Amino acid sequence: MKFYQLSPEQRREKLLAAGIKLDAIDHAVLSRLDKLSENVIGQLRLPVGLVQKAIVNQQKYVVPMATEEPSVVAAANHGMSIFAKNGGVIADSKRNGIFGQIVLKINKHFSLEMLKTTFPDLIKKANQQFNSLVKHGGGLKKIQAEVKQDLLYLKVLVDPAEAMGANKTNSILEYLAAELENYAGIDEKMFAILSNYPSQLTTAKIALDPASVGGLEVAQRIALLSQIAHDNPYRAVTNNKGIMNGVDAVLLATGNDYRAVEAACGVLANQDGQYRSLSKWTVADNKLCGEVTLPLAIGTVGGSISAREDVQQVYRILGKVDTKTLAEIIASVGLANNLAAILAISTSGIQAGHMKLQARNLVATLKANDEEKKQVLKLMRKAKKYSMKDAEVFLKEVRGEK
Repeated sequence: MKFYQLSPEQRREKLLAAGIKLDAIDHAVLSRLDKLSENVIGQLRLPVGLVQKAIVNQQKYVVPMATEEPSVVAAANHGMSIFAKNGGVIADSKRNGIFGQIVLKINKHFSLEMLKTTFPDLIKKANQQFNSLVKHGGGLKKIQAEVKQDLLYLKVLVDPAEAMGANKTNSILEYLAAELENYAGIDEKMFAILSNYPSQLTTAKIALDPASVGGLEVAQRIALLSQIAHDNPYRAVTNNKGIMNGVDAVLLATGNDYRAVEAACGVLANQDGQYRSLSKWTVADNKLCGEVTLPLAIGTVGGSISAREDVQQVYRILGKVDTKTLAEIIASVGLANNLAAILAISTSGIQAGHMKLQARNLVATLKANDEEKKQVLKLMRKAKKYSMKDAEVFLKEVRGEK
């Protein structure tokens, strides 16, 4: 039998026989995981931390974040606490749909104008074929077409309702392509697949009293750093990474496709031909105003979201949220992480706080008991020394060794 045909236990036995040490895993957990992926042999865990007070559109949320980096959760909480003091974030998600693309090879007998007259009927037939999606508020919305040389490009807009919609969109596209292959002047299908081009755009905005970030001078420094991130791609990419620290952590926790969002954000940041910041901070009317716009083609149902118990726990913490609301929460967290990072750069610098939080990861690797690790961490933070060498020195001190 091929490796993928084996049970997860049999795969683990093969690895063990090869001398590879594996962590123990509950049989029921392993069985569930085997239904989610391919060649499953175990699991990789991420801690889930909480943003305790996220106020978005005047509603309070507790937001789970899945990340191994403590500074990301700390930054989100810090940013959100500042936002809360200023009334919270105002956000809006345009749930217009996700794009799909069909490319067909054509010949001289093809007429684009004639094809366009068939689009209303094609949309109607597709929505009848996929009426379950229509019943949930989604469906095929629009078809656009253009010809380049001997290729016909179709851009299709699908509303996936409350799901991420990748599989359903691809099914609709394949259905349309099969219908079109018999059309006069069309020779063959090149491909029919969804596009991760930016869609489902969500904007989050905040207006802050400069006093809540340390005064007008700090606010002006934040605005200047934002301008630099707009003009300079070296700063822009790091600025955007800070935004995505928060965004990806919530996407992971909620079972969404962070890879698709990352890809779309990369395109959106480069819309005018230069890579720029996704966020913008300005000082106007004695307020520090920030905003971010992100493409968030996400869902709250379907696929692994409904199948994973750990993800369902996250939604119990979040409360009942629809896809639009979740997108608004995610964009707001991204803006909070962005503010916390820029604020740190504008004042004390980012490394000290980062290393203070990362010290716990370093201490966790020491060959020591829990009480010794606790004391070492305390000494490291007091002395503001965070290297492994420092940790080893402090461990000897705790043990009374020379």
